[in-house]
Amino acid sequence: MREPLSLLPRRPRTEDSATRDPLVQLCCFAVGREEYVIDIMRVEEILPPQRVIPVPRAPSFVEGMLHLRGALLPVVDLRERLMTTEAPPSPKTRLLVCLLGRRRLALRVDRVSEVVRVRRSEIKPAPALLSPGRAPFVVGVCGTMERPRLLLDIKTLLRAEVERESKRTGGAT
Repeated sequence: MREPLSLLPRRPRTEDSATRDPLVQLCCFAVGREEYVIDIMRVEEILPPQRVIPVPRAPSFVEGMLHLRGALLPVVDLRERLMTTEAPPSPKTRLLVCLLGRRRLALRVDRVSEVVRVRRSEIKPAPALLSPGRAPFVVGVCGTMERPRLLLDIKTLLRAEVERESKRTGGAT
């Protein structure tokens, strides 16, 4: 038996604005005078400074290893990697324990300020002069003109430096 024909006009399906332009959560932190953000889904935890075990012949941006609950994590100094001015550690220095695929690592930053929620459309692409070769790890910008924040792609940030470091040392690790 067939269902009765509906005389009411069908309402077209529309996606709500949250589906078309979802909110993303970003962890905001500072390195030097600049503010950066990364996807909060990459951040596992935020730690105060910890004892770091030096690793001989590690790339210059790798501070060493951190022993965290039975696991050894590489510690990457973002000041060194982003080539910002040197400053002594402060009480606000933090380690962001991040997930990169199945790997974990700690990023040393000067301070963590907040977690912000922004619409995906509020994240603007990185300027063309940055992306191709100079800073391929800066993938976007969000925030205001007075307080811009650079969106970092941590995978790209580390891959480029590991490749550059291995070329400099002739592939020896």
